[in-house]
Amino acid sequence: MRRFLLVGLTGSIATGKSTVSAMFRELGGVVLDADVLARDVVAPGEPALAQIVEEFGRDVLQADGTLDRKKLGAIVFGDAARRKRLEQITHPAIRDRFLRHLADLEARGFEGLVLWDAPVMIETGGHKAMDRLVVVATDEATQAARLRARDTIDAAEAERKIRSQMPVAEKAKLADYVIDNAGDRAATQRQVGRVHAALAAEARLARTLLTSHSTRRAAALGVVFPVNLGTRGRNEVSPAVVFQRLRAAVTTSEFLGYHWRRSGAFVFLRPDREFDAEATAAVTRVTGLEAVARPFSALARVDWRVPLDTSTTARGSVVLGDTIGTWRLVSVFLSEEIPSDQRVSGTLTSRIRIVEWVSGSDVLCAYDRPSEPGDVGQVTRAVVLRLTRAGAGSKVFGSGRALSVVRDILCARGVRHETGRALGDGPRARRLEGAE
Repeated sequence: MRRFLLVGLTGSIATGKSTVSAMFRELGGVVLDADVLARDVVAPGEPALAQIVEEFGRDVLQADGTLDRKKLGAIVFGDAARRKRLEQITHPAIRDRFLRHLADLEARGFEGLVLWDAPVMIETGGHKAMDRLVVVATDEATQAARLRARDTIDAAEAERKIRSQMPVAEKAKLADYVIDNAGDRAATQRQVGRVHAALAAEARLARTLLTSHSTRRAAALGVVFPVNLGTRGRNEVSPAVVFQRLRAAVTTSEFLGYHWRRSGAFVFLRPDREFDAEATAAVTRVTGLEAVARPFSALARVDWRVPLDTSTTARGSVVLGDTIGTWRLVSVFLSEEIPSDQRVSGTLTSRIRIVEWVSGSDVLCAYDRPSEPGDVGQVTRAVVLRLTRAGAGSKVFGSGRALSVVRDILCARGVRHETGRALGDGPRARRLEGAE
């Protein structure tokens, strides 16, 4: 069983991917560098080098028998057919070397993070084989300035090189985590630390939930949040019963565990984002309720945006520390992306206010109900009502969870699997280590 997450790491020219790669390595991650493997497979004595010589002639060799990269580059530059032929030789060799490294790590029982560092991963479709994708980004002005300084070129040449690649903003849309490398080294290091902590937490939870599946590898996870499950007086079927029904149902989604709170949160294997719709549909079929799915990474991003001045009550609620009253933090997960001009903010009612939009579909709210646990559904309904009035449409719905539930899942606390045993029923979960 593979016990590590395979994480794709990519970016664009001069965004600082190598810097970020080195930081992950310092934290214990194993980095497999596509550029290094590309050099390894064309070293003297390698079959790929012999094929290149046969295809392009001995002139592509230097006097010592090594590949003359500049000469070969000049041959294939601007010739799509010859470049494709070169890729047909090198890409299978690189892939074979990559898979051998993975097999070795699996045989050793490695449980850390393995990062595949490749500059054109998205362009070639390789990101689809990753468990998670991290994109290193920066603004265009910083990117151009760094490129000019690094390559000693003028602004026009830097612009040409940048425009020849897929825009980093487009790559970021596909990422689970984006590391903004426009600031100083310390800022980048903090971001790498929290992304590393989130990836490690996801890998731990996956390994724990898959302990009874000796043939299954650790993989990316998602969570489905039903709407109004366990609401007082209705929909009071227990999450344990729902989970057993999900396990017994005929579905392409594999559910691995659930959170014990009556509102329900069901953890499933998420090889890619296409599985969200099927997992959501499965929960709806079993419960008769609408539901919203999120990747594990979305929960981590919510946790990162929590104000530092918070405390945890005896009941486990996370509350703001800079306000009068007991303002509990609640995350509302919406069914669709809300355009920026329709995102409401500020006070919604005398007891509910929006703290921050984490993304276009995830809202961090505060709810003042000091005397009793309260109904988190009230927060969701207030958000959806305001959005509807703001023009977001009547089809938007959401599912809210106390931040304590989000942190429980992130830290594998209070999550039960098929045996019914709870994971990590110790002290209340806190912010993920490594987060700012």
